[in-house]
Amino acid sequence: MTHRIHNFCAGPCTLPLSVLETAQAEILDFQGSGMSVMEISHRSKRFEPLHEETLTLAAQLLDMPEDFFCLLLPGGAHQQFCMIPLNLLADGGRAAYIDSGVWAKKAAEEAARIAETDIIWSGKDQQYRHLPDTIELQGDYRYLYLCSNETVNGIQFREFPQAAAPLVIDVSSDFYTRPIPWQDCDIVYGGVQKNLAPSGLALVFVRKSLLQEHPQINKFFSYKAHADNNSLYNTPPTWQIYILNLVLKWMQAQGGVAHFAAQAAAKSSKLYAAIDQSDFYHNDIAAQYRSQTNIVFRTPNEALDTLFWKNAEAAGLSGLKGHRIVGGLRASLYNALDMRSVDALIDYMQDFAQQQT
Repeated sequence: MTHRIHNFCAGPCTLPLSVLETAQAEILDFQGSGMSVMEISHRSKRFEPLHEETLTLAAQLLDMPEDFFCLLLPGGAHQQFCMIPLNLLADGGRAAYIDSGVWAKKAAEEAARIAETDIIWSGKDQQYRHLPDTIELQGDYRYLYLCSNETVNGIQFREFPQAAAPLVIDVSSDFYTRPIPWQDCDIVYGGVQKNLAPSGLALVFVRKSLLQEHPQINKFFSYKAHADNNSLYNTPPTWQIYILNLVLKWMQAQGGVAHFAAQAAAKSSKLYAAIDQSDFYHNDIAAQYRSQTNIVFRTPNEALDTLFWKNAEAAGLSGLKGHRIVGGLRASLYNALDMRSVDALIDYMQDFAQQQT
């Protein structure tokens, strides 16, 4: 087997070794076709069952109710920043956005290009280190948009807020690590590159009542057009869907979302404990807002932060450099990263701190 390192990258994510091995074995010959899954037709009798199975598994693992529709759409989360207001505000109305960090802010900015939106709460003045505990909407809003977990800032809604408007939730970085409050939602979506598959694909759950014709929207940006064609309106990214299929099967075999929710809590608690018990490392986010998938932390100064992640790379612990916007350090603990990697990181942290003190 090729040497595997500990991959803490925030995205693309680390993938299960068994999934990679299956893909390696089939990359030249998918199901005896003599072709790669990247070469076969998306209308073929080999790909269509894979496509259907992927949609079914994606819905089953999250206990999706019958009044939602599951879509596999190209373009990732950025495309959804536009598709959401295009579809939900096509006939007018306003939307409310919670500015919790980099990704929620980007979504709000894109929505404001299309329709009337209000930022009803922002954590900018406090460097995005906390989240609102309650939400009171002053006005009639078509939906309330939030990002469940901010990968850059390392904060997470541990509980989703109750509001007088349906929720639209970007769950890209904690997808399949927790249950979804379907009764409160109209759209739940995420780019797959954080927990599920290679980048270039979004998994989108849309309430069926929203699948309406909007003549003013280009069909490619219409949820109804994609739903009417079962996510095959355009030629789909077959490789990403194939890997997603393998990962969903792996997740199911491991115990599903309940298993990975427990793992997310255990892995993050262990790493936060190592940070909090240290005089060398620190995390300034209050415990109730700390992300369970993207743990941000710092050493005493920026020079040591840089030395930390560079030496870590050489030691086989990759992806620990903090996002360029905020600096510092970050460890992403996605579903396929097991506790052995967390233990290896903690051992390295202790050794590094001893060397510098």
